Amino acid sequence: MLAAVTLAAVALAAVALAALPAAALAQAAPSAGTTEASKVAPRTRESPWLPRLSLDNDAYNFWIHPGHRTDEQYTDGVTVSLETLRAPWWGRRLGRGAPGCAAADASAPACLSTQVSIVHDMYTPDLSRPPLTYPQWRDDRPYAALLYLGAEGRRISARALRTYTVNAGVTGPPALGKPAQGIAHTISKRYTTRAEGWETQVAAEPALLLGARQSLLAARWAPGGRGIFDLAPTAALSLGNIRTAVEAGGRARLGINMSHPWDPRAWRERPDWEASLSAGVRREYVAHDFSLDGTLLRDPTRSVVRVPTVHEYELGTAIRIHRFALGYRVITRSREYTTGPSRHVFSEMSTAIEFYP
Repeated sequence: MLAAVTLAAVALAAVALAALPAAALAQAAPSAGTTEASKVAPRTRESPWLPRLSLDNDAYNFWIHPGHRTDEQYTDGVTVSLETLRAPWWGRRLGRGAPGCAAADASAPACLSTQVSIVHDMYTPDLSRPPLTYPQWRDDRPYAALLYLGAEGRRISARALRTYTVNAGVTGPPALGKPAQGIAHTISKRYTTRAEGWETQVAAEPALLLGARQSLLAARWAPGGRGIFDLAPTAALSLGNIRTAVEAGGRARLGINMSHPWDPRAWRERPDWEASLSAGVRREYVAHDFSLDGTLLRDPTRSVVRVPTVHEYELGTAIRIHRFALGYRVITRSREYTTGPSRHVFSEMSTAIEFYP
């Protein structure tokens, strides 16, 4: 599946890099929160563009032999995003008069930034037992794909991060799950199983999600401005036919020279490098998930019995050297539907770099 991720990332990056700079001036993108590798920021007010790439896949479970890694459930996710430390139209409406972070100094109570993203997610059943080949095949997770554009406005202060999200896209065949996985599995056929049964996938419909997230910096120890420890609880709400859910959780970090977890104004005078370890936990109550419940705007052709309460645990590490940052997280999710596995483990690799226009 490494080739799968690479293929998807290249395709999406080409589209995103052509479209994002213009879009970022007009709107804002989706994110579950600030990732470890996202904490690169301009040291001057003339460098406001922050491109990022995030890849989710169980192929990145590197402690397992490649031939034994799972390739199912939430099987692949690619996010290409671009943040600008400005807030055009939305800042006047939701930002309560705060300036863009590119122009704000540390004395301002808060500042604003805008992020746009393109995201592709895929979900699959157990590939060793394709749909239609055994009587209980409808009890396994359906094939599902989601392709969307996201806009996110962020209101940032030293103690809090608040985000407002709008995601719009499509599910089903137009989301290109079948061709993306088919081509990728052909390239990496030594370690993958041929994906059969995409004709049974969750059907096509327009996808929309509105979301809000609030994070608080409950504790931070940074003698001399060089972070050693911080703790940030988070609460979030999402509403739409992609997903409707509420969640609560938090993340703790321990490291050397750690940047502030989200305020780019505090990143201007930081050391040239940092390294950290992180641990997090999250509890979700899910009222609707398109990959399990199927379509919402019409009768679903595929669905399973969803488990409403899901737990998630993560361990991660990150490093930054000058403008370049890398992050790695291992994420474990509890059972998401009654006939599904008791847990699913996948990993995320992320990277970010400062871009001076």
